[in-house]
Amino acid sequence: MPAPRVPRPLAPGALAAAACLLVAGCGARSPLSLGEPSTTSIVADAGNPVPDASPDAPETGPTCALGDLSAWQVERYRDQGDYERTAVAVSGVPWAALKVKGGNIILVSLGLDPVRGIVFTDRIEIPGSSVYPVALDVDDRRFVLMTTSGINWNGDVELWRIDRPSGAVMRVPVGQPPADPAWTASSAIGLAGDDVVVAYARLAGNQGTIELRDDRLKILQSLPVADVSFTAVRASPSAVDVYAGADNRVHVEAGTLSQHPVDPAWQVIGGLEGFLVESGDQIRLTRGTDVWPAAWPDSQYSPPAIVRTDGQSAAFSLEGELTAQVGHVTDAGLEWLPIQSAPGAPGTGLGLLPVIEPGRLGLFYLGLEIPSPQQPLRYFGLVCR
Repeated sequence: MPAPRVPRPLAPGALAAAACLLVAGCGARSPLSLGEPSTTSIVADAGNPVPDASPDAPETGPTCALGDLSAWQVERYRDQGDYERTAVAVSGVPWAALKVKGGNIILVSLGLDPVRGIVFTDRIEIPGSSVYPVALDVDDRRFVLMTTSGINWNGDVELWRIDRPSGAVMRVPVGQPPADPAWTASSAIGLAGDDVVVAYARLAGNQGTIELRDDRLKILQSLPVADVSFTAVRASPSAVDVYAGADNRVHVEAGTLSQHPVDPAWQVIGGLEGFLVESGDQIRLTRGTDVWPAAWPDSQYSPPAIVRTDGQSAAFSLEGELTAQVGHVTDAGLEWLPIQSAPGAPGTGLGLLPVIEPGRLGLFYLGLEIPSPQQPLRYFGLVCR
């Protein structure tokens, strides 16, 4: 019996580079028609919304359990923006950093409204931030953000802190700038209590660094590691695990870094407070001794998997070849919700984060509007009314 085919992870920048080629080199933007179908799905565009298809439907009830989605309806929305790069908070909250085409980075809390479509329930523009976000985390006091000067995860790396109450901005260089602009960087970030955890590497260097920094972004500890791929997982409100490659977990809590071996047969590519997404001959979602495996939905993938929870349920987004999917648990086990195409709504896109809440399951993503080079924010999912 032949061995199962395991998808190959894409290096940072590979997916974006392919996307740029498909959208005419990510060059000048042109307007896109907002025509969307409205016969079989609940559809709205930000700025040109379609009313809720069933405003008088009863509240979500027992028939809306995530275990059976067969009666749920399609829901899709489109935002008017045009964004070049994104990063998503690893702490399970719906905050994202969006690099506006020709502008600054905006930090937005993403929400959905049945009439208005995609909404920013909070929005903060970072002044002087004509760089590209690559990693983000947030708590009730601050945002921490890593950026590169090049669009394809390349160039100089910086670390930012944005104070939530005052809006004050701090930024410091990471590594040894100036860097060769051709070098691609790998990175991860997380908040562990008062401290900031930063992981970074140049892929060509074959060695990375994990740093513990204080709230003023000063380095407290620096740990060299023999790997260049990193996944940050919020283990608890006060702890972060950084998975370096397939066999090393660095636990950060109470101002200390500790290294722990892990099973290299199952590389962690995402997680949140007890839930882990693991990559091996299958992909699986785990929580303690509970394991939900599934076959790979695509031949390539681009980590990290972004996990969000709703009570005891979890869903995660996974980037594949020019599209993203949502992994979720049903009565049949771990299954996939892919972006479905429709007239005016191609099924290709760069995944941001999943949505899992009572009566709703879906995904925010940047739409690849082929042949137009525009990349608006889109949402696709299922809703139970």
